[in-house]
Amino acid sequence: MGEIMNDQLLLVCRAVMTIVFAASVLGKVRSPGAFAAAVRVMRVVPARLAGPVAAAVPVLEAGLALAVWVPVLTAWAFGAAAVTLVAFTAALVAVLRRGIDASCSCFGISAAPVGPAQVVRNCVLLAFSSTGLATALAADGGAVPADHGKILLGILVAAPLSILLIFSEVLHEVFGRSTVK
Repeated sequence: MGEIMNDQLLLVCRAVMTIVFAASVLGKVRSPGAFAAAVRVMRVVPARLAGPVAAAVPVLEAGLALAVWVPVLTAWAFGAAAVTLVAFTAALVAVLRRGIDASCSCFGISAAPVGPAQVVRNCVLLAFSSTGLATALAADGGAVPADHGKILLGILVAAPLSILLIFSEVLHEVFGRSTVK
């Protein structure tokens, strides 16, 4: 029973990371100038590195989205995703602490300034990547289940979670502001 739960948990973590990173890549590829401008405005890297960093981030995210599905790379990919998310979160916190009014353009869907919603989203993603890493290590890498029903169930659980994470800043914009004065 425990092995089945671990397999399913690993599948959900894989699917969440893939869906979220793929959406992030898509947003950056559709609006590469917006993401590059956001990196410059956030001042989280030296100005001369903003362009290369903006180009490298979607490549890294795409690689991680795919690598979590390769059994020999799964644990490494989740570990690398965790490190990446810590770096992204540190950058967002630095922007908040310095009071910089910038959008992260993480998914290309919101021009809202960096705020607590993005930090919380990244922390939740960090929990998924850490859980995926621990589960992959416990399962010796974890092969992708051949049972299509298990795969479908994992995706049905991961998809709404991923959508909530992707749209977290939009949801914060809609529901996070008080209309009572």
